[in-house]
Amino acid sequence: MKYKITVTEIAKKSSSPEASLEFDVESHDNLVKIVHMLEKNTDFDESDAAALGIGLKLFSGVMLKHKSNPLFKNLLPHFKDFMKGLKSSGKER
Repeated sequence: MKYKITVTEIAKKSSSPEASLEFDVESHDNLVKIVHMLEKNTDFDESDAAALGIGLKLFSGVMLKHKSNPLFKNLLPHFKDFMKGLKSSGKER
């Protein structure tokens, strides 16, 4: 699935074009479904569930695409553990 991500500064202090950005991203997961599952299976409100779900998918997509990059070397094993814990937390509820 392909998504368009848009970030727009709400309280603009200027009309500069840097106040917003937009980009396309592909994901094999349904991002909306992930956010709804986080809303249902965690104590996060809608905004936090959306930020966590979308943020994790965007971050993990870049990390996996560039997993040989030294920047991610030490994080990758811990991130896998974190994701396993997050996925299993919904099963425990």
